[in-house]
Amino acid sequence: MAENDNAKGNIIEGDLFSGIAVSELEDKDYSFTIDGAQVNVAQRVTCPKEDRKVLGFLFLMDQPSRFRLDVLIPENCKNAQVSLNDKELLGFFSKEIPEDPEYVEVTHCNDEHKYTPLRPGAFQALNFRWESGDVLKFFFYF
Repeated sequence: MAENDNAKGNIIEGDLFSGIAVSELEDKDYSFTIDGAQVNVAQRVTCPKEDRKVLGFLFLMDQPSRFRLDVLIPENCKNAQVSLNDKELLGFFSKEIPEDPEYVEVTHCNDEHKYTPLRPGAFQALNFRWESGDVLKFFFYF
């Protein structure tokens, strides 16, 4: 079970779901404990170009910890992609891919049957065993 040290309102506690819910594109820091281990997550937003925003998370913790991260995909974005440690985790939801997307290492396994759960206006849930130093990025194209 997660215990909230700060960032009230964004840390969700419970037996079925403990973690962070993100609905705003803003810089924020989270600090909480899971099973006695300290967890710190830095959330940062950058705008590398006029037509995009990158929502990044840096995970720093005493030991690997499993918790859920829910991120609201902006309703007005035309496309999105998610990477974990610079490797594609979730691909684009639209065939309208930007001409110059942000760098993500993509495997081309099964490209024609690729599926992504990313949807504008919906939360994307990721429930992982995070390692200290993991970097998660959401790329939003407008």
